Amino acid sequence: MGGDQGEAPLATAPPWAAVSLRLIQSALMAVNRRTRGYLAALAATVLWAGNFVLARGVAHDIPPIQLNFWRWTLALVCMLPLALPKLKADWPGMRKNWRYLSAMAFVGVAALNALIYKAGQTTQSLNMALLVPTAPIIIIVLSRMVYGEPITYRRLAGVGVVLVGVLALISRCDWRHLAAVTFTPGDLWALAGAACFAVYSLFIRNRPACISIEGFNAAMFGAGLVLMLPALAWEWAVLPHPVWNFPVVAAVLYAGVACSFAAYLLWTKAIAVIGPVLAGIVYYSLPLFAAVESVVILNERIAVCHILGGVLIVAGIMIATMDRTSMTTRS
Repeated sequence: MGGDQGEAPLATAPPWAAVSLRLIQSALMAVNRRTRGYLAALAATVLWAGNFVLARGVAHDIPPIQLNFWRWTLALVCMLPLALPKLKADWPGMRKNWRYLSAMAFVGVAALNALIYKAGQTTQSLNMALLVPTAPIIIIVLSRMVYGEPITYRRLAGVGVVLVGVLALISRCDWRHLAAVTFTPGDLWALAGAACFAVYSLFIRNRPACISIEGFNAAMFGAGLVLMLPALAWEWAVLPHPVWNFPVVAAVLYAGVACSFAAYLLWTKAIAVIGPVLAGIVYYSLPLFAAVESVVILNERIAVCHILGGVLIVAGIMIATMDRTSMTTRS
């Protein structure tokens, strides 16, 4: 998608942004288009998994709306150098599609992560891991209802295998842990966040072709920040102010640069190539990467259940996303 815009934006972008974009484009050009879509969805999922790990420790140091606001402010600052050179060409499309942009900004920027951060204040990590896989399931159902996409036996089988892997991972292969889970009001916030992500992923495929990916994301980030202002003002007046310690600053930096700027670019590209259903199935791997990153960042130990769950998740994704025509061709 980025290659059809020419080299002018790269020439006017800051060196760090131009170099980063060139590296991403070079890596993606080395593989075919469909594979690039899967890799983009996988990379976005890896980045989002880190968000859960880092945000876990700052839930009580910064209120959810303020964390979300500063995250997207930083993301917008990162996106503007890439989007501004395309603003003249994108502006007519933005004006024409302002309702769509506003709706996507509300669902994907203002509401989604604020709900997740709010849930993190009262919801156990086990509950969160149980609720994360609901987003791809919602995507599959909504894709059937809205776009008439078939729910094939292969996809159902892949989803089933992935769900078993997720349950094995979060229960540590002891199903009694699942029976002992107690649900809190925060779980409703997490479910609402998962639903927002599903709706965003479903309708991102309708991004107007007259708006570049960079321009679309910049407009969405900016509109989302404006939509957050009333809730931000209320939270600032009622709740304690943030504690700007190192973990909070690190969480905001990672969430803004990696989880918002980079991941949303990657996810938008993935949806454009492979569609929301297949990208959503790749999203199932988030608990696997969250576990790996917890080992690296939090020094948690790897157990047999992590290996078993990871194998099942990867196998399920392969089953659900394998192209049958390519299989028959190879055989």
